[in-house]
Amino acid sequence: MSEQIENPQTDRAAAGGMSGELREHLHRREEVCRKLEELPAAAVEDYSAELASLEAAWNDLPEVPPEYAEILDKRFAAAVKAANDAAAEAEARRRARQAKINESAALHLELDRLIAAGELVVPAEVAELGKKWAACTAGLTAEESVEEAFMAKFRPLQERMAAEVAAENARSEAAAKLTGELIALTAGEDMNLLKERKTAIEAEYAALGKVAKAAADKYNDAHRKAAAKLAQHYETLDLARWESYTLKQDLCNELDRLAEMPEAELPKAARRLQELREKWKQLGAVPKSKAEEINPRYLEATRKLQHRVDEYYANLRQQHKQAAAAKQELCEKAAALADSTEWNATAAAFKELQAAWKAIPGAGAQEKALFTAFRASADKFFNARSAWFDERNAKFEGIAEIKRRLLAEAEQLAEQSVDSPAAVQRAKQLRSEYMAAGRAGRAEHELSEKFNAALDKFFSGRREAFAGREEQAKKLVAEIDALAADLTDTAAADARYRAIRRELRELSCRKTYPAEIKAGERFEAALGAARTRVLSDKLTLAKSVARSLAAAWEEVKSGAVLEEGRLAVENLDRFPKLSAAAQLIGQVAAGDEKAKEKLEKSFDSAMHEHKRICSELEKLVGIEAEEEAKPAADDALSLAAELTAAIAGNFAASNARAEARNKVVDPKQLLSEFVGAGLLEAADLEASFERFDRAYGKVR
Repeated sequence: MSEQIENPQTDRAAAGGMSGELREHLHRREEVCRKLEELPAAAVEDYSAELASLEAAWNDLPEVPPEYAEILDKRFAAAVKAANDAAAEAEARRRARQAKINESAALHLELDRLIAAGELVVPAEVAELGKKWAACTAGLTAEESVEEAFMAKFRPLQERMAAEVAAENARSEAAAKLTGELIALTAGEDMNLLKERKTAIEAEYAALGKVAKAAADKYNDAHRKAAAKLAQHYETLDLARWESYTLKQDLCNELDRLAEMPEAELPKAARRLQELREKWKQLGAVPKSKAEEINPRYLEATRKLQHRVDEYYANLRQQHKQAAAAKQELCEKAAALADSTEWNATAAAFKELQAAWKAIPGAGAQEKALFTAFRASADKFFNARSAWFDERNAKFEGIAEIKRRLLAEAEQLAEQSVDSPAAVQRAKQLRSEYMAAGRAGRAEHELSEKFNAALDKFFSGRREAFAGREEQAKKLVAEIDALAADLTDTAAADARYRAIRRELRELSCRKTYPAEIKAGERFEAALGAARTRVLSDKLTLAKSVARSLAAAWEEVKSGAVLEEGRLAVENLDRFPKLSAAAQLIGQVAAGDEKAKEKLEKSFDSAMHEHKRICSELEKLVGIEAEEEAKPAADDALSLAAELTAAIAGNFAASNARAEARNKVVDPKQLLSEFVGAGLLEAADLEASFERFDRAYGKVR
């Protein structure tokens, strides 16, 4: 503690040291605190006086500087609180101990009362007093509880109670034994033994003397019931003989009725006969005057019924023997048929055998074994038959599945263009594959009808198409002239014109080809003139500008000299990439090779941008992206290949629509990007315009 006090004064000690007087005051205060801290553990006579003395001594001590007083005051306050708490706890323990001492004195008085009661005291009271004494004296000294005096009086009383309890238990046990014997005899049927032992039991019980009330009550109850049982026995002895006579008469009457039962019910009568014999044995004696009447009647009735039963079972055994022979023959026939592979005929034969089996009566003990053998043969055949038909049906199902696939392809083919040589070739191959697949069982008729109908539809459509191709082409040429005459909506007219051109390429009618070329030239001229008048939006302007530049580039590539002002296209300045392309075309026309390389790179970049925009727009509207159109060929094979690719693309489009789109694209943004995408060569430009218009048309 002195270290704790001196530490705050380290700086002061360093300056000049602590005075001797201050050090003495501090030590005196520490001494008071130490004594207070040791007080709870010290053995003092007057704890309160000692505590007050130490507090007074503290208060009389001289004041010390605050930096020391704070620590010592806290220590003093904690020591005073601990001393007061210890004093309170000591007082509580003293009071509790005094209460136990007082209680032990009261128990001394209660013991004296029990001893004075003499024979009136009961063991339970003594036992309860012992429990109280043990609980009360726990923690007290022998002198405080005067234990020696208490136990000197309590032990003799306790021993006397134990002896009385032992004697009472012995008498109760003997009484319970007599009670149990009396109850067992009363429950039995030997009334003579009950009468004999009842007298002896009464004498033995009387010799026991005083018995506990519970045991005495049980004995008295058993004794009363035994006496009542004996009285009832003697009263009913005569009535029982007459009752037996009446019951035996009823039994004989039933035997007479059983003897008259029809033959089909004799097995039941035989079982009942055995039951009645057992019942007769259990019935008691009858009055002597009636014995000579009832006994001969019973013997005659049982003999008569037994004779009928024996005769019935003799006939039944003979019938079983004959039935067993007949069913054995059926088993042999079934075994001979079990390995047959003549499925229909043998199945009919088995059904006949089964019908014959049901018509034959049972074979008794042999019935189960015979039926098992017969059933095994039938199961062997029918299981093999089922396995064969399952295998055949599986084969038919496999063939049917092949034919269903061929049918599906034929039906799909019937919806395609009849002009495709590949489609015609495939139709012939389908017929060959269908015939080579084999028969499909029950499904064969339906599948054949559908397959033939699909191919008939395909080939009949082909014949009709050849007949109507020229007429359709003429109508389309006339529609081109009609479009050229009315160009109110140039965008719609242009889209329809492109669609008509595709239709004409698909028709590939050579007779109308010159007319198609002239009508197209007329429409293009009319459309060019109309566009200059009706350009109303940027896309139309962009198309017009791009087409003019593409045409100029075609002239440059062909070696022609551009006319002056050829690249000064109206509205060119509104499209930066097209304007840049126009400058490059002019430089290329002037013989600049580097400009040509830059122009070709710009074409590649613009092609990539056009494809990206069109692809995103097609995904947005649910159109499957198609490969770029190849240049149209004059020969029919090229047209057929182009048509087949288009058809395949249309079929695949349904799958693309089902796929989830990765992101949402704004069609207006795509339109803006398409307008500024840059210049392509003429063929690529038209294909891109057509692709974009087709997709964007679905947005609108």
